[in-house]
Amino acid sequence: MCPDNEEERAYHPDIKEPPKNGLYCFKDQHRPCGADCMAFQTEKPEGPDYRGQWANCVILTSEHKAAKHLTIIAKGVDALLKQGQDRARTSQVPPSVVMPPVPR
Repeated sequence: MCPDNEEERAYHPDIKEPPKNGLYCFKDQHRPCGADCMAFQTEKPEGPDYRGQWANCVILTSEHKAAKHLTIIAKGVDALLKQGQDRARTSQVPPSVVMPPVPR
């Protein structure tokens, strides 16, 4: 919480002004999220997923893109596993029925 007037700020010289957008970095709760950050990108990625302040953070947008790619890879692996299981099921030879020997 920041002091409201200059007189109160004089007693707290280490307190920074809160960011105008009210957001702080997800890695450091004391660091305002703004253009002075090294991870701030001025050109947001295109697409409906990238709306809001977080889209200016290169770390968060990179993680978001990586998560989307991992989801695609996981779906592909799942499809391959199911395809392999289906092939294994269809290629199985049914067990032959062996009649027990007739006692003499």
